[in-house]
Amino acid sequence: MEVLRTARLRLRWFRQSDAAFVRGLLNEPAWIEHIYDAQVRTDEQAAAWIRERLEARYWLLGFGFWAVERLEDGELLGLAGVIQREGLPHPDIGYGFPARFWGHGYAREAASATFDYCRQVLGMRHLMGTTAPENHPSGRVLVAIGMTDEGEQQTEAHEGLSRVYTWHDPVERSDAEEIAALRLRWRAALTGPARAALTACLTPEAVDRVMASRTDLSPQALDHLAQRWAPLADDPTLRAVRTPAGWRLDVPADR
Repeated sequence: MEVLRTARLRLRWFRQSDAAFVRGLLNEPAWIEHIYDAQVRTDEQAAAWIRERLEARYWLLGFGFWAVERLEDGELLGLAGVIQREGLPHPDIGYGFPARFWGHGYAREAASATFDYCRQVLGMRHLMGTTAPENHPSGRVLVAIGMTDEGEQQTEAHEGLSRVYTWHDPVERSDAEEIAALRLRWRAALTGPARAALTACLTPEAVDRVMASRTDLSPQALDHLAQRWAPLADDPTLRAVRTPAGWRLDVPADR
């Protein structure tokens, strides 16, 4: 499923056929040094990592780490996106590219588009980025897209010190304004242009109902769900609920 496009890139959901690329990326020396060693050594292990670490989050959260493709020729270049990392108070923008694709501005282009998507499509008011203290190139990307360097900190998400970058929306909005914006995002997710963000509009309880006994995590399954819920796109009776992640809609169990 396509998430967004830039001048040169397409960001989409990872799929099982990307396993060989993911195995290579997770074993890049820079990935292991600056991020972590995922202990993924075979294509089968990479396929399981995609299923458990990427595909599940697309459904549970409505966002995650996406595959970065070059529009010109469809070449798979890397990974970029946003996740809710355990131990951090706000969603965390991240990216990773094999060394052979460094120096072309792909990371900055993908990260900048992700930053815009988080604010405009997902409605996020607070964002973070974390890097290893010595990973200055990655930090420069985060500053370039509009984040503030908060220096080295100990976070609950990492064993050692991390360099932390943040962004906070300075505009105050009333609950009514937040709910109105949520309903617009909901409509955009159901009618097509922001389909990948569908479950980001839902309460955790509604997501749990969607995920109960679900085995098909494909884009086609999300399309089918959106088609089923299409009549709710402009339904004013859907209840908006304040959650730790912000206002969300509670789709009834019988829908």
